Amino acid sequence: MARLVAWARSEWRTVLLVTIGASLQLFLVTRPVEFLITNVLPDDAFYYFEIARNIAAGLGSTFDSVTPTNGYHPLWLVILVPIFAYFSVDGVADVAPIHAALVFSVAINAVTALLVARILARFTENAYIRALGLVIWILNPFILYETINGLETSLSLFLFALFFLLALRVEERKSSNYLILGGVAGLMILARLDLAIYFAAFLAWVLLRCGWRDGFRRVLIAGVVATFVVSPWVAWNIAKFGTPLTSSSVAATVINHQLIVQDHGESWFQTAKAVIYHTQYELDKLFERTGMYAIACGVFGAALALALLGFLKLPSRVALLTVTQSLFVGFMALFFANAGIRWTARTWYFVSFNLFLAILSVYVVDVLFARVSHEGWKRGGVVALALIVAFSFGVDWSKNQRRGSQPQHRQMYEATLWMNEHLPAGTTVGVWNAGIQGYFSQHMVVNLDGTVNNAALSAIRERKLWSYVKDSGIDYLSDFPLYIRYRYKSFLDADDVWSNLELVRRMDESPESLSIWRVK
Repeated sequence: MARLVAWARSEWRTVLLVTIGASLQLFLVTRPVEFLITNVLPDDAFYYFEIARNIAAGLGSTFDSVTPTNGYHPLWLVILVPIFAYFSVDGVADVAPIHAALVFSVAINAVTALLVARILARFTENAYIRALGLVIWILNPFILYETINGLETSLSLFLFALFFLLALRVEERKSSNYLILGGVAGLMILARLDLAIYFAAFLAWVLLRCGWRDGFRRVLIAGVVATFVVSPWVAWNIAKFGTPLTSSSVAATVINHQLIVQDHGESWFQTAKAVIYHTQYELDKLFERTGMYAIACGVFGAALALALLGFLKLPSRVALLTVTQSLFVGFMALFFANAGIRWTARTWYFVSFNLFLAILSVYVVDVLFARVSHEGWKRGGVVALALIVAFSFGVDWSKNQRRGSQPQHRQMYEATLWMNEHLPAGTTVGVWNAGIQGYFSQHMVVNLDGTVNNAALSAIRERKLWSYVKDSGIDYLSDFPLYIRYRYKSFLDADDVWSNLELVRRMDESPESLSIWRVK
């Protein structure tokens, strides 16, 4: 206990920032479900919630209680199942397990912040500069919201931070336990499958740094352990669905690739243009979501200037890359794989970038302030920078994270309540954005975009989605007209879908608002 008190006294800045961050998140996650739906939770979170509830109820891995699915990252679902088994009461009022899952995410985030503090300590001895890095990590409004999004984000960031710290310890020769590192890597991959790219980047670094003979043995140990952890999930996918890929990793990519052909025709030029456009667009969004666009760009610019002036040493050859630099190469590969190849990116895909930004900010500020000999001036300068960053975060919150940032989710929720009241028992409803509507509906809701419906994904690939609607006995469709008119136009095998639909309800006066149609 005495050691804990001594640590808290010496690291009071870390304790203070972690407490502030956790308090803000606890305030958010304990708001009413209507607030969470319109401000915090993406529709995809309710895919997890509904599948976890179905597994807890003994229905198996299914969203609609009938069709099997593998459209999720497994480790987060494994955690959700006991939460739903204990807290769930089913029905529209089933919000207790959601709050419990989000509180669990807050706890994970607090531990992650402590790991980040340990990581940042590797790049500066100054406690105030380290605190600046934690401000960038903890108080960014985007991160505050995104790490309580009900998805795997909080868990995957925790395991990534732990993996990062273990990799740094290997580099520092404080640890050579590749068994533990491989186990953590396996869990990290199960938490979010595309984080396997970070593990690959680390293994490449080991080979480059240690040479083929010594490095291969270490890579083999870590790789075998990680494979052992991940292999049951891969084997189940292949046995059940005939592919190691999840439906959620494929569905949106199939649609987005077809939209380019649908809009512009099929050619190498259009493909190249799409690669450039999507990469540039997501790169812009990446910096926007730092909550301090100009400051983040300034940090990268300052790092470049310091490198050109010789104050920041860059490796003269690939074999001399640090583990941090190698993992950042992994991030660039992850970013391009999603933005430039899949043309599919969601807000939570690239949250790990903020850890690299915090590290770079700490490193740059440490180099810049090394020439300031007066501790008082140095401390004052760092505090001033932290206040500027905090002001930028406040502006970002005001512009991007305020109440009602997801108004379309309110329409989904209200449409579900309307259908519960007005549609007859035994009705089957087809929905593309099916998370919220599936979770709160008293009717069977069938996911039509293939994210958590492998059968629908097969129909999309065969371009027979309308046939799937008819064959599945779907009585009503509920979604935004854009999804029928444009996004899934190429996959609906019907000359005139609208002639087969009768408008029953529109959620507001806009013709583009969420609508409910009866399938004729």
